[in-house]
Amino acid sequence: MTLTDINKKWNAYKKEYGLDSPIEIEDIRYDAAKGVESSFNITELYSDIYILHLGEKVDLYRSDYIDLILWHEFTHLYDYLTHPYQVKVMRKVYTYMHTYSEYHASRRVMEKVLKSSYGREFDPEKSVIPMAYKDISMRNLVDDTLHKAAFSLHYYKEHPGQQAFHVYFRYVMYLMGYVSHFQNAEDIIGWCLESLELDKELYLTLYHILSEKDFHGILKHMDDIYEEAGLDLHGDN
Repeated sequence: MTLTDINKKWNAYKKEYGLDSPIEIEDIRYDAAKGVESSFNITELYSDIYILHLGEKVDLYRSDYIDLILWHEFTHLYDYLTHPYQVKVMRKVYTYMHTYSEYHASRRVMEKVLKSSYGREFDPEKSVIPMAYKDISMRNLVDDTLHKAAFSLHYYKEHPGQQAFHVYFRYVMYLMGYVSHFQNAEDIIGWCLESLELDKELYLTLYHILSEKDFHGILKHMDDIYEEAGLDLHGDN
């Protein structure tokens, strides 16, 4: 998978979602953090450096799963390039990327799967999701993501801190993005939150804010979530 291949896919993504931007990915590095399949470094993006970081085993995966990995990361780059804040204050952009963009990337990946399987009539109850080496049901994907969230949340409780918080929180955003395609999404998310023993009202309110694209509300509500978690992330850096 060459840089040219990646940028062909990125340009196809831009065309599909109407993104008028000359930005292209300038390099691929197989140096993603342990346990991470792909990422853009937000600090690099903030410095106009567009490097796609991949896990060292990604090229061994099935091509349809690699496409989903790339679609997820392309959505992060799309969101960064179109972030809704007039002034690029780092705290606002970081919060947006850790919340809405994680939710949005998971939602768009699932949208891509559902469209390829069923045209424009989404049926998440019957959908099959390509993974690294085999297909799984969407229900199994949700269950697996929930287990990862629970494991990461347990670690966070044992080792509280910003990094551990963002690991478990990212899985919660994945859950919300995946499940958002179900007709009974709120019920499923509520059950997941209860299973994780998270504040159901606090996180369901965040889900509504994300789904409504209330970008000012994201910042305000995340202050409440950070406060509830005992984290001080209020500085504008």
